[in-house]
Amino acid sequence: MLTFSLLACPLSNLLLLSLLQLTTNALILYDDGSSHSVTESLNDAVNLRSGSTLLFSGEDYTIRAPPGSESAVRLYMSSTLNMTSGEIVGGDLVDGNSVVMEKGTFIGVGVVVGSASIAEFHPGATVRGGSHVGGLVTSDGNVLVSEELQSGNKGGDALIGLYFSSTITIHGGNFIGGRGISSYGNSLHVAYEAVANVYGGSFHGSFLARDRGVIIVHGCLSRVGNRLIGHLDSGDSIDVELVEDNGGQVVVQTPNFAQTCERYRRRSSGEQTRIGAVLTFNMLWAVAGNFLVYF
Repeated sequence: MLTFSLLACPLSNLLLLSLLQLTTNALILYDDGSSHSVTESLNDAVNLRSGSTLLFSGEDYTIRAPPGSESAVRLYMSSTLNMTSGEIVGGDLVDGNSVVMEKGTFIGVGVVVGSASIAEFHPGATVRGGSHVGGLVTSDGNVLVSEELQSGNKGGDALIGLYFSSTITIHGGNFIGGRGISSYGNSLHVAYEAVANVYGGSFHGSFLARDRGVIIVHGCLSRVGNRLIGHLDSGDSIDVELVEDNGGQVVVQTPNFAQTCERYRRRSSGEQTRIGAVLTFNMLWAVAGNFLVYF
């Protein structure tokens, strides 16, 4: 009787299908405290617990989460992720993929770094949030289609640090927020006393620091309104929007040696001088040309 009534009701049927999708999404769990290398591309979510380590090194393998997954890689208590290559991609949410979404739930995140866990990223690594351009089924059974999500549906965040002693260190790599109906996801997001240090990298999407989370950005940088512009310690250029909320902070750490930043100022000044010289030459040439034509 119950099965028949569920199948007879389109909304209940959709909700049941969504629940089945969530429970059948593949999950790989490492909880043995050992080190594990990525040796093939995976279309599964990966969780690490109990001091386990995941290594991307030397090969361009991809971990891509199934549609509707919270994250592609999640680190729980005292786990470690180290990336020098490869790609991690959050699960997409597109029309036809509905999921059960509780209030405050993350969907489509690339990497979540939990309490007392460490993640380190180097040039060659890429982390992306999933695209959110479809419908949702909320926990109270309401179906929200794309048109109803226009005002608030962002793409998945690329990288999130959560809770005390969560530590993220970025020396390089690409961090790309997922595409959403209203806006892209954050490239970096920290909360609840998590800390991220940024020394290099390429970022597409805002930096969000909230609820006492801290992002420390190292380099020759200027805050212009709500944007951070300049060069990171690695020499990578950066231009990102900053969002600070409820005690979260983005802190700029300038190099100890003044000449480190001076080279960027000299380069900028040199570019302006060169452009000015070219314009002056062109103006003189035009005047000379007019003079010759006149005579």
